Amino acid sequence: YNLLVAFTRFNIDRSTWTFVGVRNFAKLWESEFFWNSFAVTLIWVGGNVALQLVLGLAVALALNSIRRWRGLFAGVLLIPWISSFVVVAILFLWIYHPQLGVLNDILLRLGLIQQPVAWLASPRMAQLSLILANTWKFTPLVMITLFAGLQDVPREFVEAAAVDGAGAWRVFRLVVVPTLLPSISTAVLLSTIWAYNSFTLPIIMTAGGPLRATEILGLFIYKQAFDAFDFGAAAACSLVLFVQILVVTLLYLRTVDRG
Repeated sequence: YNLLVAFTRFNIDRSTWTFVGVRNFAKLWESEFFWNSFAVTLIWVGGNVALQLVLGLAVALALNSIRRWRGLFAGVLLIPWISSFVVVAILFLWIYHPQLGVLNDILLRLGLIQQPVAWLASPRMAQLSLILANTWKFTPLVMITLFAGLQDVPREFVEAAAVDGAGAWRVFRLVVVPTLLPSISTAVLLSTIWAYNSFTLPIIMTAGGPLRATEILGLFIYKQAFDAFDFGAAAACSLVLFVQILVVTLLYLRTVDRG
């Protein structure tokens, strides 16, 4: 159905559909707002995947080193994931609040800033702030994926490397990482798909602002459909988003097959 809508134009006055061929795709190609959202989405996906992978791996390694109360710690670490998007959005709106936010309060007390920062008011700062909020939400799933992979690391290999005089970093690089590569690939794929499918957090926290700096493709599609009532362009854009996710998935499957 979405494929059919992408090649039509809806007349809201007459409630009629007209076939327009590839005109909706041409409209996207010529739209600076579409290309802005395209670029913002790439920044959003890249930032989320990188941060979630680094933090998820660090937390997974820390959790793997714990023997006592591991289940309790794992349960606590999963709280961000089981929290609803609305709760996470409201929490970070409070954290980032210029006057009442806990982040500004901490930074002011430490003397790291001289005056409150409006975290969601400037384009670059808003992008970073949203990426951090989304990273907090999804890092636990990356952590669990990598933690499961760590259980497959042969302990005898680690002990043998340590006996041979290999340091912690060398053991990690030569023993842990090669074993963990399938889990890392899975985590990257899942994180990428989650980032591409994002919608709730950006629309609640910034609604795409300021100056469309956080208007990812999901938000652009929503605005085309329900603000501009251009359902054809929205459907065309959703197909573009689908193709991006499909390409990432196919690259992942090809990498796994080669591995």
